[in-house]
Amino acid sequence: MIPAPLTDNEAERQRWLDELNILDTLEEQAYDDLTFLAAHICQTPIALVSLVDRDRQWFKSHHGLPARETPRDVAFCAHAILEDRTFIVDDSFKDERFRDNPLATGAPHVHFYAGAPLIVRRNIRVGTLCVIDDHARTLSDMQRQALEAISRQVVALLELRLQVQELNRLDRTKDEFISMVNHELRTPLTSIYGALSLLRNQVSGTIPEPALQMLDVAYRNGERLLNIVNDILDVSKLDSGNMVMHIAAIDLPTFLHKAVDLNRPYCEGFGCRIELRAPGDGSVQATGDERRLLQVMSNLISNAAKFSHAGDTIEVYWRGEAGRVEIGVTDHGPGIAADKQKDLFAKFRQLGTNSNDKAPGTGLGLSICKLIIEQHGGTISCESVPGVQTTFRFALAQP
Repeated sequence: MIPAPLTDNEAERQRWLDELNILDTLEEQAYDDLTFLAAHICQTPIALVSLVDRDRQWFKSHHGLPARETPRDVAFCAHAILEDRTFIVDDSFKDERFRDNPLATGAPHVHFYAGAPLIVRRNIRVGTLCVIDDHARTLSDMQRQALEAISRQVVALLELRLQVQELNRLDRTKDEFISMVNHELRTPLTSIYGALSLLRNQVSGTIPEPALQMLDVAYRNGERLLNIVNDILDVSKLDSGNMVMHIAAIDLPTFLHKAVDLNRPYCEGFGCRIELRAPGDGSVQATGDERRLLQVMSNLISNAAKFSHAGDTIEVYWRGEAGRVEIGVTDHGPGIAADKQKDLFAKFRQLGTNSNDKAPGTGLGLSICKLIIEQHGGTISCESVPGVQTTFRFALAQP
């Protein structure tokens, strides 16, 4: 018996095998299906997905063989990973490398072996898809090509595993970043913003006008930074499903009056008016988290104000229809071109008109609106005629 030498890139090969984090994991149907197909097509009793570790070969799938691993120094697969093409031993008793190999002379009596290397990134051969028989034979060209095709599907599963692990690492990094934003940025920003607000209102004494102007600049920028941090945290919670919604019946006219009154000063700051246009008197209810829906309304109204011309009127309306209510915010600003509307609710996308320079945002507001409305089981959309009007509307269920 002649044991296989180590590969030329053994250290890197082992690093990628460790990166897969697959050794000693549970059986998976996806791999078992592929070994079943390999055995059926090649007409062999045994087919394996074999991963060659430092001192052993370990079988992620072992069709027709009860063992889960064997020592590396007797592994046929240790020879197969030295090749770029399928490694075939027609008769192990006629090959000096294997004639006295205990896997050939004893169970599982490997007289025939064919192993297609599993080649992942950077030409790294981590193991094989192999088929085994207990008598001498060979593969037809069709069987060999099929074995190689199935081996590529095994590699696709391994690559998918690597991608999932990379995404998991990114998720952990994102969680760490969000935690840092929450504790290291929002807390001190809130304190700074609160202190600036007190100074700006001159609660500690009269402040000279030049200093007051500088305080106003610091206050506005502090407010903007705090809004950015809060938007990032909101998107993270909504994406992960960790934002708790307190769903209850909401009196719609009362809710919309509150939304308009809360946002009226903001609109007036841009020189525009805001009006609520209701279909009539009476109490109509919707179902939702009032606090989060007020956040949606504030985002939609503030966007309308930023894109409205001085003297314009922003219209807030509602109407009921078949167990649902529709709420809309209409402005008469420059509008949104049809080719830009598809990106409106994407994260970190802004409309890109100069009108937005009046109050730059994070590009998260509409994305947050969409996520909140979808968590309510509702829908949100936009209809715009450039130069005429733009309406953002969302629908909610009635109790």
